[in-house]
Amino acid sequence: MILSSCKNVDFFQSELLREYDFKHAFFTKKPRNNEPVKLQEQLNLTSKINYLKQIHSSKVIQVNNTLNSKDKVADCLITKAKNQSLWIYTADCIPILIADVKTRNIAACHCGLKGLEKKIISKTLKSLEKIGSHKNNLIIALGPSINGEKYQVNKKDVEDLIIQIAGENFTEKNSYINAIKGEEMILLFKKDSNPNKILFDIQAAAISQLYKEGIKQYQINSNRICTYSNPTLFNSFRREKTNSRQWSCIYS
Repeated sequence: MILSSCKNVDFFQSELLREYDFKHAFFTKKPRNNEPVKLQEQLNLTSKINYLKQIHSSKVIQVNNTLNSKDKVADCLITKAKNQSLWIYTADCIPILIADVKTRNIAACHCGLKGLEKKIISKTLKSLEKIGSHKNNLIIALGPSINGEKYQVNKKDVEDLIIQIAGENFTEKNSYINAIKGEEMILLFKKDSNPNKILFDIQAAAISQLYKEGIKQYQINSNRICTYSNPTLFNSFRREKTNSRQWSCIYS
């Protein structure tokens, strides 16, 4: 991914989404006015802004041109309507932006460990199919999140997820390698100094789930910058228990 700026606001962009002219941004923590309305002004864009009260669920909500003032409680937004923008906030979880190059349908998904366990990625793709998308027409960008070197979890909390992804228990195999593209590889997990814990990579898990859904390597673009390890760029809940977040968005 590339680092862009507009009116002194820095944000990352996916080359894959840019190639198909999808307006989007993975913001850092630096913007002074860190809210969707102000950030949209900084991008010189206009749209109907849609965002969520996120609860680490697998719930997907479709938005359209109908005026609806009710709070949206979920962790993924999709739309096939025009002139919409979908916004999610993260501070270690993965912001996932999805676009259909044929229909121009879009989705924005907040995906952490709980979302992976609840299969929010699978439910998001199924929801897009229901509004006319086909998986082979999707392009998917994963924004900055915590990486496996910094994400220590209890073994018992991820055992079922690892079995679902790797097909075997981590007591039988110390690590599982996940290829993203070319020679780039990510460890799904590795041993920790604490025998009851492991270091787990949520991006590797997310990409593995995408593969299981039939998504190909060429359809995925991932930003591997670690939110925990870059305090000047990103808020990190694991690092400082902050309530502050960074936003990500995509426009139809």
